[in-house]
Amino acid sequence: MAVKTVVRTAEQIRSKMHETLALDLEFDGVDMRVFLYLSSQVGFVEFVHIPQIALATVLGRRKEHISRSIRKLVAGGFIVEEAPRSSKWRLNPEFDS
Repeated sequence: MAVKTVVRTAEQIRSKMHETLALDLEFDGVDMRVFLYLSSQVGFVEFVHIPQIALATVLGRRKEHISRSIRKLVAGGFIVEEAPRSSKWRLNPEFDS
């Protein structure tokens, strides 16, 4: 019996991410703003360096809020960090919630 492989486009994955964030009550407005900004700056392949303090400045939030949101987004599988404390992010191409 052959195994069927499903290939999803980046747009399909991004759409599923948006739907999941909108419907999951564990994520708040700051989490959504952090995700929306990151997803406008990074893709699914290359890691992009965006320091949390820069995110805090752009979004008008304290670094503590950004740090909390980043942890939630990583735990939820939305984004991937290259290495701990690297501030290099990409969207998770294997997202499936």
